[in-house]
Amino acid sequence: MSKKNNLLKGLMTLFLSMAVSINVFACTGVVVGKDATEDGSIIIGRTEDIGAAYNKNFVVVPATTYKQGKLFEDLNGFKIEQPQHAYKYTMIPDVAEHEDGIYAAAGMNEQGVAMTATVSAAINDEIKVLDPLVETGIREAAIPSVVLPRIKTAREGVQVLGEIVEKHGSAEGNIILFADKNEAWYMEILSGHQWAAVKVPDDMYAVIPNAFMLGYIDLEDTKNVMASKDVINMPKEKGLLKNHEGKFHLALTYGTEMSEGNRLRAWGGQHFFSPSQNVALDTPAFDLFMKADDKIAVDEVMDLQRYRYEGTENDVNLPENKGKRAIGTEAQAECHIIQMKKEYPKEVGGLMWMAMGNAEHSVFLPTFGGITETHEAYKVPGVNYNQDAAYWTFRGLSTLAELDRVNYGKGVRDYWKQYELNLVKAQKAIDEKVIALAKTDQKAATTYMTEQGIQVAEDAITKAQAIHSQLYTFVAKHGGGRTIKAPFVPTIK
Repeated sequence: MSKKNNLLKGLMTLFLSMAVSINVFACTGVVVGKDATEDGSIIIGRTEDIGAAYNKNFVVVPATTYKQGKLFEDLNGFKIEQPQHAYKYTMIPDVAEHEDGIYAAAGMNEQGVAMTATVSAAINDEIKVLDPLVETGIREAAIPSVVLPRIKTAREGVQVLGEIVEKHGSAEGNIILFADKNEAWYMEILSGHQWAAVKVPDDMYAVIPNAFMLGYIDLEDTKNVMASKDVINMPKEKGLLKNHEGKFHLALTYGTEMSEGNRLRAWGGQHFFSPSQNVALDTPAFDLFMKADDKIAVDEVMDLQRYRYEGTENDVNLPENKGKRAIGTEAQAECHIIQMKKEYPKEVGGLMWMAMGNAEHSVFLPTFGGITETHEAYKVPGVNYNQDAAYWTFRGLSTLAELDRVNYGKGVRDYWKQYELNLVKAQKAIDEKVIALAKTDQKAATTYMTEQGIQVAEDAITKAQAIHSQLYTFVAKHGGGRTIKAPFVPTIK
């Protein structure tokens, strides 16, 4: 190993050892209805805020035929029979060396269904006594890998997962988002066996911290609401059903009191998209769904996942707000945004924009759901820094940028933002080619989608490595209190 690599490894180790660890209750979800987006797509997404040094992969799981009786088994003892014909799907799993299960995070299957799982949420002690969590129940680590191979629609995703929770129990409180090209669903697993889900209003959005947010639901409205049969009666019979503004409220009934970190993210998301509504940080119970001031573009959702409340009294970049919980945290292992577009054939699926590492100084890259392979850099195992891994390539650059967000980081952020805008602009022509190919030659369409995703990743990874080299040199020249005459600006074309 070269002296430069030894020095880099030492710097990475020092920085990451000082980074604040984020516990399991640490993701931020987002969903936007098709009439609320600029281009008419349905959007679901999430930041996976599990740690500042947490390698993730991105892979395709092929369609599989299982013999009757073959089981899926999770590390906690959860078991379920595999479907006879399991659909192909993409996922963003943990590397095996993390040793805590698959944690597929998010993905799209060959039937044109996407999901992100999960935003963890805490259940209050009274409910835990009434309907305890099940140690061997389904947990976040297994949900996408169990559900995506089985479902043909977003609605069916809710139904399948709901049945599993009722039969096998849940090991955790969780929030899951499903989408196909027609609709999106928001689902909460509220206790050991109770759950509820609602169809996302087409003209609204939601930003979800690690807290239940469902309020009143109309169980008679089966078109827009699904739930376990005792989700209301169970707490009601024990006098635990809580009300808000004259109606029962599921989040207040099942969840814990919202923490400051969760409040900041709920407030931050609603302030980001609906500043005119002046939502208060101390709101007793945040509305789940909101109307945005303007149509929401996909690059704005990218900016949401980087949001540190800049320009507000809660700006976490200010010294007085150090330690406050931002949406755009350094502990993001990966961030994803999935667009489901009505013009996409089932075989194309959706379009996932994924940023490895933390979104603030990384870049969102597009891949279609219909791919059959991913870039080799997305498959590198191990938990230690490895320059061959996509995760560590982007995380390494972020590590340097975060040392000084003004003098080191701004140039990186500006570069990637323009890069993303160029990708978004170019996507229309790519979509048209994929759709045209899918109508006449599905094999050619699949090949094109796969090659396109790999080529984009190759270009971005190469540029990230070059920017890292330039910034590393800049830091070496200007670190240690030396005067910085002008902030770093990448010169990569």
